Parts: sequence; C-alpha cells; structure tokens
Amino acid sequence: MIPIKGCDPEINVVTIGAKILENLMRENVSIEYIFFSYPLEFEISLDHIILSLDWLFAINAINFDGNEVYINEVTQP
Repeated sequence: MIPIKGCDPEINVVTIGAKILENLMRENVSIEYIFFSYPLEFEISLDHIILSLDWLFAINAINFDGNEVYINEVTQP
C-alpha cells in the first residue's frame, strides 16, 4: 500500500516511478545509468530511486534482463 496523503510528492514512489517510466519510454537504459544519473536528474536520493524501481518491478511495469531495464509490454488477449 502506498500512502498518497501526507507525503512529499517529490519523493513519492508513484511520482518517481512515473518519471522513470517516462524516461524508459524513450529508450532502455542500463541499471548503472539509472543509479548514477537519475538521482541527479530528479534531485532525489539513490534510496528513492531503488525503492521506486522495486515498486515498478513489483507491479510488473518494468523488467531487468541483467543489463538493461525496460518497460514490460502489454499483450492483447
């Protein structure tokens, strides 16, 4: 469960996750790129990036192939 009230939206995993997905829509990137550049780009700590990546992985929005992080595609039935 993710709290949506009483927390700073700039450090909320939903907000950070949306920014990560927005960047991943342009291209797949390495996990090292995310760890080194995203905290500077979003002006947040690495812990928040890792928590947001964990949340995106837990809801099956992203995947990691050992080298790159990418958005999972939605399949049509």
